[in-house]
Amino acid sequence: MQGRERSAEVPELDDEARFARASSLAAGEGARDEDAGLARLLANADVSHIGRIVYSSNATFLLELDAEDPTAIDRPLRAVYKPLRGERPLWDFPSGTLYLREFAAYLVDSALGFALVPVTVVRDGPVGPGSVQHFVQGRDREVSARERDALEPRLQAMAALDALLNNADRKSAHLLVTEDADLRGIDNALTFLPYPRQRTVLLEYGGTALPDAIADAVRSLHDDAARRRTLRRELSLLLDADEVAAFSARLRELAGDPVYPLLDPWDGRPFEWW
Repeated sequence: MQGRERSAEVPELDDEARFARASSLAAGEGARDEDAGLARLLANADVSHIGRIVYSSNATFLLELDAEDPTAIDRPLRAVYKPLRGERPLWDFPSGTLYLREFAAYLVDSALGFALVPVTVVRDGPVGPGSVQHFVQGRDREVSARERDALEPRLQAMAALDALLNNADRKSAHLLVTEDADLRGIDNALTFLPYPRQRTVLLEYGGTALPDAIADAVRSLHDDAARRRTLRRELSLLLDADEVAAFSARLRELAGDPVYPLLDPWDGRPFEWW
């Protein structure tokens, strides 16, 4: 495996086995109740059109599915498709796992109830297995100062989520303001490394306390043994055991001491952070 050593007693899964293991999660499993129907559509609806999204570091496509978008009136269901075959090898992330990390990030967000990551599934697509994430239309203009202030609680929730995900790539471009002035976090593939690697444009929160509502959500997930076990089981189908254990440790630490990690002002910034 690239970027780290593995125990000789733990065999590496090949791409087919990883996808088969991830596919054992039923469509909609792990989704919030209000997301389950959309998740099933994303997982099962036929693909009617496909187009390439340019300027992405990995091969990324926009799918139009043979279904109506349940979140929008008279709009076809569209999704961002990131196939395994289009992943560019990285030195620090295991090859062929980025699409699984997109799905894992959604499951953690869903367990917390933040609704920051668009509904995401894994499925076999036009060019093979990959992640399929609900396409969310962004604003077509700059956010005003007043709107930015209104989004502050959502940015704080995003910063907490990224601390739990160990997100190594939270650029400004990965913070999407929706048409209805809400916030979504996209491009969540560089996550869940078992050692510290968080990089984020949200450095300003470092060292400050989580707001009460966000801290309560983190503690609630940690303290609910049944929910925590369910999430751990789901993540174990997508990630390696050491990555799942590291996530559990981050959850325990943030629940016990609800303070945003204090990151180095330079090393904590993502590449192309401006």
